[in-house]
Amino acid sequence: MKSLLLALFIVAALVGAVVPAPAASLRPNVLVEGDIVRLGDLFEDAGEKADAAVMYSPAPGRRVTLNAAWLGQVARIFQVAWLPTSQSDHIVVERAGRLITTSEIVQTLRRALQGRGMPEHAEIELTSRNLQISLALDVPPTLEARNPNYDAANGLFTVVLIAGADHPGAQRVTVQGRAYAASAVPVLRRQINAGDIIRKDDVDIVYRRDDLVGRDVITDAKQLIGRTPQYRVRPGEPIRVTDVRAPIMVQRSSQVIIKLESGPMTITAQGKALDEGARGDVIRVENLQSNKTIEATVAGPDLVTVTLGPRLAATN
Repeated sequence: MKSLLLALFIVAALVGAVVPAPAASLRPNVLVEGDIVRLGDLFEDAGEKADAAVMYSPAPGRRVTLNAAWLGQVARIFQVAWLPTSQSDHIVVERAGRLITTSEIVQTLRRALQGRGMPEHAEIELTSRNLQISLALDVPPTLEARNPNYDAANGLFTVVLIAGADHPGAQRVTVQGRAYAASAVPVLRRQINAGDIIRKDDVDIVYRRDDLVGRDVITDAKQLIGRTPQYRVRPGEPIRVTDVRAPIMVQRSSQVIIKLESGPMTITAQGKALDEGARGDVIRVENLQSNKTIEATVAGPDLVTVTLGPRLAATN
């Protein structure tokens, strides 16, 4: 920019005095499409020299801020009737462009690296994590991976990306990073409250890096279905074994049916639960007919079973 401004000073000296243009005003924000920013892009009523080149445009998709001092110099060179009103006067010049996002880059890398042996669901981590590529509007927004180099032992890779095909404005970027092995992990699709039963359609499958999944994380969806959260579990996040439990089927102090089984004979009685329990838990139950306390196994909602014999534990 400085070299172009110096050239403008020289041109002004050679041309000599020029009749000042009418009073001009700044354009607060400028969006250009080409390689050159012109005088008329910066000033309203720039006069006959509105098409004069002032500076090179920033890279596609990028912007540059021009301060009051720089704008004042340009105005003097081209005899534009403008003076800064304060040091805070400025113009933001942005060049239009097409953006190729990090997500698009990763998708292209994934296809190329899988052809070199990378596992299908590996997690790709770029050395430049927020890598994006901006192309001028006249450049085709294509992206091609060339010369992929993948080390299966440590997951390190290097790939050359060509954005814009064979266009003169195409960009060539060398991308480096690492691919990490990942495994399927069941997660919740929505918020499920404690006490609510997790059903099959509540579960989704995501892939997480093996080195970041703890040993206590549930990796089989069957360990979730039919259970309930202990407390609030964030949807989409891995779930630990201790985050869920079997749903409570018998509440403490609730009325229950006691089912006594002895061989082919079954007897039922009314009881009161002294503990809460999930299916399969052994809890204390008071037999309301005998007023004795026994141990029983939770078999369903407000239902417990007792097998007569060694498991009968009556107390006065």
